[in-house]
Amino acid sequence: MVKTSATERSIMPVLRSRTVLLLLTLLALTASTAAVPAPRSADLDGRAILSPGTHGYHCYRIPALVTTNDGTLLLFAEGRKPDCSDTGRHDVVVVRSTDGGATWSDPRVVHAGGDSTAHNPTPVVDSGTGRVVLLTSRNYRTAWVQHSDDDGLTWSAPIEITRSVSESGWTSYATGPSHAIQLARGEHEGRLVAGTTYRTADGTKGVALVHSDDGGLTWDLGAYDHSAAPELNVQEPSVFERPDGSLFVLARNEKGTASATVASAVAVDGGERFAEGFHAGPAEQGLAVPTVQASTLELRATDRGDRYNRVLLAAPSRQGETRERMAIRSTYKGGAEWVDPGGGTVIYEGMSSYSDLTSLADGRVGLAYERAVHWSHGYVWFTTFTESDLGLPDGDTAGLPLTPDSSPNGLHSWLHGGAAVVPGRFGDAVALDGVDDHVQLPFAERLAVSSGDFTWSAWFSYGGGSAPQPLLWAYNQGSVYSQLWLRAEPDRDRLRAWAQSGENSVVLETGDAYDDERWHHVVLRRAGERFTLHVDGRLVASEQAPGLGSLSPKRPFTIHLGQRLDGAQHLAGKLDEVRLYGRALHDSEITALYRSNAAIDDGLRIRLAFQAEPPKKTTNGG
Repeated sequence: MVKTSATERSIMPVLRSRTVLLLLTLLALTASTAAVPAPRSADLDGRAILSPGTHGYHCYRIPALVTTNDGTLLLFAEGRKPDCSDTGRHDVVVVRSTDGGATWSDPRVVHAGGDSTAHNPTPVVDSGTGRVVLLTSRNYRTAWVQHSDDDGLTWSAPIEITRSVSESGWTSYATGPSHAIQLARGEHEGRLVAGTTYRTADGTKGVALVHSDDGGLTWDLGAYDHSAAPELNVQEPSVFERPDGSLFVLARNEKGTASATVASAVAVDGGERFAEGFHAGPAEQGLAVPTVQASTLELRATDRGDRYNRVLLAAPSRQGETRERMAIRSTYKGGAEWVDPGGGTVIYEGMSSYSDLTSLADGRVGLAYERAVHWSHGYVWFTTFTESDLGLPDGDTAGLPLTPDSSPNGLHSWLHGGAAVVPGRFGDAVALDGVDDHVQLPFAERLAVSSGDFTWSAWFSYGGGSAPQPLLWAYNQGSVYSQLWLRAEPDRDRLRAWAQSGENSVVLETGDAYDDERWHHVVLRRAGERFTLHVDGRLVASEQAPGLGSLSPKRPFTIHLGQRLDGAQHLAGKLDEVRLYGRALHDSEITALYRSNAAIDDGLRIRLAFQAEPPKKTTNGG
C-alpha cells in the first residue's frame, strides 16, 4: 500500500462520492436464469480476535490470513500505537489457532517497528516445505522478508530486500496487504508470488509482482505497471492463479480519474510480465466496492478435479462514501465476470474495511476483516463459512434423486418433480409429466460448448396436445443471452432448434413434430459454421452460421432436459440416452447411434441412460 494520510487510510475514511456507472452492464451481469442465490445475510459475522486497547496497542488493522500445512491458522495484523493512524509505532503481530479458529493465542510480535512503522503483512505458505514466509514493509519505503519453520511459533529476523524488488526511481513501496500465493501450474510451479505497490517520482501509483524461486529466501521484481494513470492509480493488489496458469491481479483504484473503484490486470510467465495492463472494463465497473482493499481466494478449479472454477472476493459492498456491508462475491470466469456484483452473501452489514481469506483444512473458508464501532479504534474479526453458505451454482438440490452419468466425468444429474424411471428405448428411460418434472444437469465446465464443435443426441417420445415440448434448454434464456435449445412444436408440425450467441442466432426447423408416441432419435450438431439436425438417422435441417460465437459464455449456467429454464414449458413425454459430445460426430457415427445405440466414447462429455440403479457417487462441486 502506498503511503497516504491518516484520513485516507483510517478505518472509515470519508471517500469522495462516486456514481455507479454502466447500470445496464450491471443488470446484464446479474440477470440470468442460472441458479444463483439472491443477496442474503449469512449470519456469519464471527467474533473479534483483536480488539482496541488490548496487549498494549491502540487498535489493530490490515489483517492477513494463511493456513499452514498442518492446518494451523495464522492471522497477521498491524498493532498500532500511539493511535490508529497510518504512521506511528506499529508492529506486525500474529495470532495462532490450532483448532480451526475456535480459540486463538495472544498476539506475538514478528516485525517490531520500534520508533518506525512496520506494516502490510503479506504471508504465504510454501506447501513443499511447510515454511511460512512473511513479507512486510517499513515506513512505506522498504520491503522485508522473514520466515517460520514451526507454523508461526518462532520467526527469523526480518531482512531487507528493497533493492531486489523495486526500481531505483520509486519513491514509496509497500507489500500486499493480504496473502501471497504459490503457483501450482506450469513451468514456474512452486514459485511464490506477491503483489506490491509503488509510487514513481511524479506521484503515479502502480502495482508490481515480486517472486521467489527458493522458498522465500530471496525475492526478485517481476511485472509492474502504472501505465493506466491518471485514470487508474492502482494499489493494494490481490492475486490469484487461473487454471491456465495466468495470474489475475485485482487492485484498488486510489483517486484515479476513472469512476471505477477497482481495476485488474493479467500476468503471464509466472508473473514476469503483464499480458493485459491495468484497466477497468465492464466487470470492474460493475463491482460495487468503495475505495478500499479487497481480497481474493481460489476456491475451486477444474484442473484440480472440480466441476467448475470459482474464486471468492471479500470486500465491503455498499459503494459510496463509507466502507460497510462486508460481503462475499464470486467469479466463475477468472475475474472476467462477477456473479451478483452488487450483492453477494453479506457477512456483516455495518462498517468494515480490509480483509483476507484462506481455505481451512476441513473445507471451510476463513475470513479475517476489519470492523469498527468508533472510527478511531479498529477491531479484527474472524469468521468461517462454507460454499453452501454462499449458495451453490446448481441451487438447492438436497434430497433430489440422481440419475447416473455413465461417461468418465461422473456428471450425475437430478430428477425434479415426480420424474420417474420407466422402460425406455434402450433399457430404462425417464418419464416427465408435463407439469413440473424435468432433469437438471450439473453446472460443469465440461458441459460448456463455447464456440466449438459439439453434438447433442437423445431419444424422445411424446404425443397428443398442441403445447410446445422442450427437449433441451441449455446455458441461458432471453433475447440478449447466449443459449441453445431444442423443442417440438406440434401446433406448427415441427421440431425447432435455436442456437444464439449474443444478438446473433441460427434456427433449424423440420417439417414434422414427431408427436406419434413412438421413439425418435434426434441429433443437434455444430461442425464449424454449419448447424445440422438429424432425426432417425437422416439429415432433416442444415444452416450456415458464419461468425456465430460462444453459446455458453456466462457462468454459472443451467441445463434442463424436458423444461424451459424459466419453467414456463414442460415436456409431457419420455427421454432416453441423452448424450453430449465435445466434437462434431461423423454422419456414420450418428447412424450408429440411431441403429444400435453405439458406445462412442471419443469426446463424450455426458451420457444419461436413466438406469434405475443409483449412481456410485453423488454430484457436487468436486
